[in-house]
Amino acid sequence: MAQYQTEQKKMLLAYMKAHSEDAFTIEELCERLKEEKTFLQTPGKSTIYRLMPKLVEEGLVKRFVKGNSRKFLYQMVCGEHCDRHLHMKCSVCGRLYHMEDTESEALFLQVLKKHHFQLDEGKTVLFGQCEGCCVEKK
Repeated sequence: MAQYQTEQKKMLLAYMKAHSEDAFTIEELCERLKEEKTFLQTPGKSTIYRLMPKLVEEGLVKRFVKGNSRKFLYQMVCGEHCDRHLHMKCSVCGRLYHMEDTESEALFLQVLKKHHFQLDEGKTVLFGQCEGCCVEKK
């Protein structure tokens, strides 16, 4: 079934793609889109709340819990075959890293072989600290 591409959805995706290294709450996205001078009319908060679950379901956006809160962060998924490899999310700076396909596949196979458990590539994210944030702590 074909999906209708609204102007609001196009704007939201364009903004998130231009800032694909960042993760946002819906409230932060609303504020940032209002500040953006390239859009004549920005999507409202209710529109973003309605669109975001669809974008997550489509695999275009990843959703993460923000720290120990009840809020979610949303981040654009970029790259070819992004749903076929693991992602690593830094808990300090929030950056999303892409694990190489061959490394991801080896880990998937190891988990399947040893634990008889099949991981969902599109939904599995490893959380930790990136090298830059580890160095800053020392």
